Amino acid sequence: MQFELTDKIITDALRYMRVPPEGRNEELEKTVSEAFRRLEGYATPRCVWGRFKILHFDGGFEIEGAYIRSKNLEKLTSRSNECILLAATLGHETDRQITIAQNRNMLEGIALDACASVIIDDYIDRFIKSEIVPRLHEGERMTSRFSPGYGDLSMTVTEDIIAILNAEKRIGLSVTRSLMMSPIKSVTAIAGLFVS
Repeated sequence: MQFELTDKIITDALRYMRVPPEGRNEELEKTVSEAFRRLEGYATPRCVWGRFKILHFDGGFEIEGAYIRSKNLEKLTSRSNECILLAATLGHETDRQITIAQNRNMLEGIALDACASVIIDDYIDRFIKSEIVPRLHEGERMTSRFSPGYGDLSMTVTEDIIAILNAEKRIGLSVTRSLMMSPIKSVTAIAGLFVS
């Protein structure tokens, strides 16, 4: 994959690495830049998504037979009768390379892990803008995306999103018994649709 390496992207990666602004230096920037360039060689971003009806109830809603309880998400989608579900991953090779790097050099491994997190977020944002937004109906808008694990939205909702989207078959994304996604560098999310 090709990735535009901007100062913001490097700053975001350093933030994931918990490097304070005053701790930033040329050596760290070089480590992060090299990690991004390495990821270009083996990250294979893929995304699946769908549009679904929402049936609201007190404290949550139902999507395709899945009952989701979240006051945060209910508030976000209060004007929505439909939503977008999406699931994206960088693939198993990214996870494998992060593990190899962590075993070889901890700083390199931390940088690679942080850069992969930045890439998956950036990929999803660009995917939404280029693939989903153009397919919305006239006058429709999307809320911000909201992922399981944020606020009061349970991680168990990840399983629902993957099942509804058939993401295991379509992009190889699954959930372990401990609710970790596999591949790890993956994201699931919900966004409401409303008419402005």
